[in-house]
Amino acid sequence: MEATSPKPVDASTPLWAWWMVAAVGMSVELLPIGIRLLDGEPPADAFWPSALRALWLDFLLREQGVWLLVGLGLVAVLTLVERNLVGRAKDITRLIGVGLMGWCLALLGTHVLLNWGFYRGAFILAPAGMALGILPITLMWGLDKEGKRILKQGALALGVVALLALTPALPAAMNLMPTPPPTPAQGYGAAPGPFLTETTTMSYTIPEQVLTHLEGEDPNVVSRMTVTWPVYTVEPPGLRVPFGLVFPGFGAPLASDYTDWTEHLAAKGMVVVHVAYPSHLIIEGQEEPVVAGGRSNHPQHALRMDAMASAMDVLEHELLLSEEADTAGWLMGAVIDPSALYLGGHSLGAGMAMMVAAAAMERGWATEALLVDLEQPYTHANDPDIYGSLTARPDATLVHVAIAEDDTSVDPCHGVGHAMRWHQEADIADVVLMRIPSDRHGFPPLIASHYLASTPVHDTLADHAFYRRVDAQAEWLVAMQRNDTFTSSFAEAHLLDHELLLPMGTWSDGTTVKPLEAVEAPFIRGPSWVEGCQEQVDIWS
Repeated sequence: MEATSPKPVDASTPLWAWWMVAAVGMSVELLPIGIRLLDGEPPADAFWPSALRALWLDFLLREQGVWLLVGLGLVAVLTLVERNLVGRAKDITRLIGVGLMGWCLALLGTHVLLNWGFYRGAFILAPAGMALGILPITLMWGLDKEGKRILKQGALALGVVALLALTPALPAAMNLMPTPPPTPAQGYGAAPGPFLTETTTMSYTIPEQVLTHLEGEDPNVVSRMTVTWPVYTVEPPGLRVPFGLVFPGFGAPLASDYTDWTEHLAAKGMVVVHVAYPSHLIIEGQEEPVVAGGRSNHPQHALRMDAMASAMDVLEHELLLSEEADTAGWLMGAVIDPSALYLGGHSLGAGMAMMVAAAAMERGWATEALLVDLEQPYTHANDPDIYGSLTARPDATLVHVAIAEDDTSVDPCHGVGHAMRWHQEADIADVVLMRIPSDRHGFPPLIASHYLASTPVHDTLADHAFYRRVDAQAEWLVAMQRNDTFTSSFAEAHLLDHELLLPMGTWSDGTTVKPLEAVEAPFIRGPSWVEGCQEQVDIWS
């Protein structure tokens, strides 16, 4: 009896089956996002796991770009193996390939949306890694002489998509592009030091009037304070140690998102508390708020400050200048003294830092020295009864306000408004308002995004534009409290002297990295990114 050859796999599998398998693959990525959106999460939060996945993949491939080439080799091997299969084995292989293709297309789709909204070209290798999952079925269909025409056309379209994702990444993976300046090996911006650090947690009670408006956040998480301190071994008892508070951005209460910031501060010799707070507060019937020039009339600001009053009570009673604060021997008998105070905040956390500054001074904190660092800042309240006064600041006060060029989340005029308040109301001449530029000259590109200050996106740009300043800020504050004029002057020069502060090093081919851009008071004239800010600030006059 004459043997019959098996039918071509594409002829035996209906088109609806391919579509269904592709849809299942896409749902792996898209379904969780949709569920989070239906649960009422903001789009940024709903897409955040996808952003972290792309971030992890890109950083992995940056460290070991050879894996991208290995992946291309595996695709070729898989395609050759598939060509030697027949019948059901070939059919199952292609169904798996279609499912993988659907998932990777969804990954690329979310990446395109996130790149438009947040990444701004920072990730090159991640989409290339995602495109590898499209190539197997593209080659299987495209090289099949007996396959259906519509599938061959689909293979061509998929091939174009994969090519668009892969082409920009290959020169980077093969180390053909200039590299940015490396992380400093020593000095400001290097690994945290000289002290090792340890952490513990505390909590405060969120007032009932705040809890009634809290939605989508765990009260146990948003009332947590994470304390990071330097591990002293030989410091004498009674040593005064500066105190620092770091406030996270909206919807980011986990201390792990800002671990690098707090560790850089504590490793210089100060105690730092990451203060979570209720950010997602819903008030029924709330009118559309006015948001301009560093302020807004969100009623949530008052509720958050109610929570901060509770947090500051706990810190004052259990941590600051307290004999009970060091029962575990944290500081070898040293005393945490808020007369030298650090206030740092990112995004909405910067607005919180602005309001807490006044509240802290009312409590008698920051009487000797104050360092304020506002990164990619959002607003504080428009009501002076809530945001308070900055006039009681100590003579030794330094303020940094940093704006990122590719920040798609906050208006730069909020930072301008904060800088103007410190300059005019607090009468500080040397407020530094700066913009961190993006530089796409080489690989990895240096993209100044809204999330530059957070640990998950800690890259070379952050080392030079952010952590270098954080180290100098902490060293200045510690030296001021210890009356170490030599060290405090050295650190202050790196915070105020433009010749020391603004340069960002050079690319490996000798090209100068775009320097930080500083704007002199009154902060409303000069570069295009401050144009129109005076009108925004005047809204509240």
